[in-house]
Amino acid sequence: MNNAMNWIDPKTMIPDLLQAAPQARPVLDRYGLRGCGGPLGPMETLEFFAKAHEVPLDQLLEELRVSVSYGDESHQPAAQEVPPLPGLETRPEDAIYRPFFIAGILVILTLGASWGAHLLGRIAMTGSFTSVGYHDVNAHGHAQIFGWVGLFVMGFAYQAFPRFKHASLAYPRLAFMTLGMMVTGLVVRSVLEPVSVSVPAVRFVPVLASVLEVAAIGLFVWIIGMTWRRSGKSLAFYDYYIISALAWFLIQAVYETVLFTATIHAPGREQLLQLIATWQAPLREIQIHGFAMMMILGVSQRIFHNFYGFPAPDVRKSRIALWSINLAILGEVTGFVVMRTNHEAWGALWYGSILLLAGSVAYLVSDWKIFSRPAERDRNLKFLRAAYIWLFISLGMLVLLPVYQWVILPAFAPSGEAVATGFSHAYYGAIRHAITVGFISLMIVGVAAKVVPTLNGVDLRSLAQLWIPFILINTGCAIRVAGQTLTDFSPAFFPVTGISGVLEVMGLTVWGMHLFLVMAGRARVRSSRQLLAGRFTPLARQSPLQAANLVGDVLDAYPHLLETFVAFGFTPLQNPVLRATIARTVTIQAACRRLDVDVNELLEALNAARERTTPARAEMPRLYQISLDPVK
Repeated sequence: MNNAMNWIDPKTMIPDLLQAAPQARPVLDRYGLRGCGGPLGPMETLEFFAKAHEVPLDQLLEELRVSVSYGDESHQPAAQEVPPLPGLETRPEDAIYRPFFIAGILVILTLGASWGAHLLGRIAMTGSFTSVGYHDVNAHGHAQIFGWVGLFVMGFAYQAFPRFKHASLAYPRLAFMTLGMMVTGLVVRSVLEPVSVSVPAVRFVPVLASVLEVAAIGLFVWIIGMTWRRSGKSLAFYDYYIISALAWFLIQAVYETVLFTATIHAPGREQLLQLIATWQAPLREIQIHGFAMMMILGVSQRIFHNFYGFPAPDVRKSRIALWSINLAILGEVTGFVVMRTNHEAWGALWYGSILLLAGSVAYLVSDWKIFSRPAERDRNLKFLRAAYIWLFISLGMLVLLPVYQWVILPAFAPSGEAVATGFSHAYYGAIRHAITVGFISLMIVGVAAKVVPTLNGVDLRSLAQLWIPFILINTGCAIRVAGQTLTDFSPAFFPVTGISGVLEVMGLTVWGMHLFLVMAGRARVRSSRQLLAGRFTPLARQSPLQAANLVGDVLDAYPHLLETFVAFGFTPLQNPVLRATIARTVTIQAACRRLDVDVNELLEALNAARERTTPARAEMPRLYQISLDPVK
């Protein structure tokens, strides 16, 4: 193959490649590029793309070089053999994540976090967690699970799963229909649940809305299953976590519909409290540990290694943890229900399952080394790392629940309901908040802030670092977890706790607006020169050329030096598009390293040729593209 094709290497940027050789597009589309990043694809290197999509890098490069060689004059086949250039037509499902993500953001900023902050404010003003009704709190929780977590999971799965399996989404029209079903169901259900308590005539409406959600989730699971079946690909070890999460997702939807129907038709307060005391906690275990946590653990095993270069998960450990975590969740649910309906001795099964859950998650995650130095740094890693810190805070608090209830409360808390019953709603709620906001929400924020710019062809380095939402959400979560726990010891902490909800909503609002602007193509980005600042030496006409000068700057100022570059083997620079793209982001030193050329010999030749003649600055196209290739 022509050596000129060697410019297609692991560090070649996808936009640079497609701008120089659009005939390479079908190869990348076959491995999942379609719909990602617009006509020129995302700001990723081929090495990163291969790793993210689990394609052998050598195989990808070879296929790309073969496709591009058709455009080289020395390898031009017969006319009928030339593959047609790919069209830029798009399909609605190419960006199916967008309406799901937008709907999820709207839910969290209205029925989710904002409503939750309102309820927390009422609690802070009254100094009592019982000052808000069960159905108000439950409607808020429903919006969080189905609207915030559910919609983001569905949107991400519809967008990413087919591409990771090198396939097309099955039944895309039905996939879009599930969005309408979910949004209709969760809005009607969340809004009318509190109303149905005082207006019995409308109770059937939110029940039907819940059934609609169950149907939407069932259809979603079926579409993902059919997509996998059509792909012909085998399941990876981490895919089984996702399968488990989808199963728990469907189970919790059916479970919640039944429980909701029973609670709004409870004949009296005593019967309502009995239902809540027995069945509410197991539902939350299924939703949080079964659905959300299992989904995140599965996705994490792919993105931490493939996106950030952390150690590959140990397959054996992953499979052991998969079974033990699912067993622990089943034990949590069974132990709690039997303990409530049969005998308190069954609490040993519940607590043993808690220990198994915490130990299994620690066993799994410790293998990933997520706090080691990453191969790829970006603004979102801080969200993902903080999320796992909150996960272990929540699990640690859950493990310490008996100590808190039977040792700390009696010893230090004033007399009250928590001391009398041996159970603290404040502490248990703090555990839930640490995992729902600290772990689940931060993971959604971090993953979405990485995926959305990539899908829209925006270089992550050119965007804001999102420190404001990071600080606000984490501060709000810390105040809530600590402040809510301390309300067991002093009512003075109620007002402090009330502030937390406002901080979290502010953080989510800043993040949500940023994501919306990226999707709308209106986000503020830094220019390529700003991104490269400090990584190269500006060209000085009076000084000799240096290794840290950009190749593009040299050719702009001295176009005749192209002959010298080509003589040293830089034949790709004969392509004007490559001169206007890759050359503008690579120094002479980096270029020499890539082609194994002695940089001192090249500089000597370039400076000698420059001194012989200095023509006027040539007019060359400035098609700036940002490269991830290290400039050294």
